[in-house]
Amino acid sequence: MFHKALWMRNQKLASPAVWAVYLSLFFLLPFTMFGDAQSLHSQLEKFPQDEAYLSYSFQGMTTGLFLSIVLIGFAALLIGLERSTHSTDLTFSLPFKRKDIYLSKWMFGVVHITTALLVNLLLCMLVVRFTFLSEIGVDPSFLMKFMILIIPYAIAIFTFCMFIGTISGSIVSQFILSSIFLFFPIGFFSLLGTFLMYHGIGVDMVHDINSSLNSFGDFMIIATLPAPIFEFSYYTDAMQLNSVANDYTRMPSYLVLLSPLIYLAVTFPLGIWLFNRTKNENNGRLLVFEKGKGFFSVGVIVCFALAFGMIGGGLFGTYDTPSLIGYYISAAIGGVLSYAVLRKLMNMRFKLSR
Repeated sequence: MFHKALWMRNQKLASPAVWAVYLSLFFLLPFTMFGDAQSLHSQLEKFPQDEAYLSYSFQGMTTGLFLSIVLIGFAALLIGLERSTHSTDLTFSLPFKRKDIYLSKWMFGVVHITTALLVNLLLCMLVVRFTFLSEIGVDPSFLMKFMILIIPYAIAIFTFCMFIGTISGSIVSQFILSSIFLFFPIGFFSLLGTFLMYHGIGVDMVHDINSSLNSFGDFMIIATLPAPIFEFSYYTDAMQLNSVANDYTRMPSYLVLLSPLIYLAVTFPLGIWLFNRTKNENNGRLLVFEKGKGFFSVGVIVCFALAFGMIGGGLFGTYDTPSLIGYYISAAIGGVLSYAVLRKLMNMRFKLSR
């Protein structure tokens, strides 16, 4: 349900992130594309038309990476900032259900994210149509494919970061945990694949999500929300001006769109459920819920143990024969160190003045 008062409060909390979404996408997409067009036109002026080799490429990695960082900050300002300044008491005292408060934050973010992407991608199409890019054969339809890919992924990333905000106790912990868990699958499955390899079990880590999805590496990439955006690319080249261009779009299989839908189906209702049960007395701490600290601690210790084991096994062995003893000794050291650091972090409070 839409409430103007909640919308205005969200605008006050997250206005820096709103500006960051629009401006970052503007500079990353149409502004950069216009600069590339001007650069290619200047390049043509330096060489005769029959000798100029003109090419243009678009990579999804830059846009996907910067957008992910901005979306993490967007969600952190909407939820984590109130926890760090202890203004959740004021928010929850308003005559609205907690479910409506959470939904208003989510809707506020989704509206601005979708609008920013649509506006800037449409501007990109105009840049392609009315600049030098059209003369070298750049096909603006690749932007439609990119739009189909990035919008559901952007909404899923934002929803996931909102969900992390329901379990973290401050803006700092929400930003850090969102950054970690957003890329957690690719890191964890890489560590797991290394662990299996050290024990003589071969795992296919090679991925190619542009065709059949049938390897461990494909699953690892699909499970990591921003990764399929990084895989998108477009390339075109024309040997001469107004000649037939050779273009190629590297577009992940449309089956990867199941990934953001699954993330949405899980984290959206779970975020509402947890937000209704928020513990304000733990605001400022790493985690809000006491019951989740044990599970979280075990997960962190296991991951650090696997990471230290991977490093130690290679350090004390050779490329062909990694050291299994070195792996377990390093894993034990990593587990003990992470346990000691985690105990201190769990008891710290991250506060910001009102």
